[in-house]
Amino acid sequence: MTESEAIRARHAVRNYTAKPLPPAVIGGLKEEIEQCNKLGQLHIQLITEDEGAFKSFIPLFGRFKNVKNYIALAARKQSGFYEKCGYYGARLMIKAQQAGLNSCWVTNTYNAKKCPVSLAPDEELAGVIAIGYGASDGTPHKSKSMERLCKPCSEAWFINGMNAAVLAPTGLNRQNFFIEADGNTVSICTKDNSPMSQINTGIVKYHFEIGAGTEKQWIWA
Repeated sequence: MTESEAIRARHAVRNYTAKPLPPAVIGGLKEEIEQCNKLGQLHIQLITEDEGAFKSFIPLFGRFKNVKNYIALAARKQSGFYEKCGYYGARLMIKAQQAGLNSCWVTNTYNAKKCPVSLAPDEELAGVIAIGYGASDGTPHKSKSMERLCKPCSEAWFINGMNAAVLAPTGLNRQNFFIEADGNTVSICTKDNSPMSQINTGIVKYHFEIGAGTEKQWIWA
């Protein structure tokens, strides 16, 4: 399964089976996490067979069941770290899909105090990605039309990028972003500069990059 195929196949899943992650899958995820941490200067960690962060917790949005495995998005509090967590978190979420797992992005609807993540004094837990074998593969989320999310552009690479960006998970599925291209320069803006918006920016950027590909030379503004 390619990354583009994984983006199209992945849907939010909140209900998981008790099937444990195989050692080979855990090893593959840890290798990918190590690469992401090096590239983004992050401290992302894989938590397995621990349900403390989701046990006896009533979320504000959506209910989770049998979540025992998740990717903890931790990083040193520095400029742009929320966006980096979103960007590399999206990469890891797609990696999990390629490994046959289901997933769901979680920012507020879990108990961070019971998450056994290792944090330095200057680090923060920005959110987690629940992963595992879902009771189902989920269903496509409702999306805004592409016309509402970008400035019209006839370039094939941009359209392909937007087709992937539209599928990116965002906070409460609000899709509060807007993308436009000026020649080969692409810019993205969000409703505000809150941590959630910055995380969403990173997620959307990763999706767009996978869709747009590298055949056309383009850059982020």
